[in-house]
Amino acid sequence: MNRQDCRDTGVVTTWNLEEGWGTIALNHADLTAWVHYSAIVAGPTEYRSLTPGQQVRCQYETPGQDGYPARAVEVTKLS
Repeated sequence: MNRQDCRDTGVVTTWNLEEGWGTIALNHADLTAWVHYSAIVAGPTEYRSLTPGQQVRCQYETPGQDGYPARAVEVTKLS
């Protein structure tokens, strides 16, 4: 993995609640990032989940995972 300080905002496009993963369409990088629930920044009692259409800020690395060009490694919910 090429972990760089790549940060962007984006929109959650898919979220599989049962498996705890989904995708984020990054706004400026023109990439789709794969995201796992463990990458979501949350408080100790907060449930780590995303919703399609939700806006997020994230740090990501390339190449991605499972055929996606990027992987989100730190995701903060904006809405």
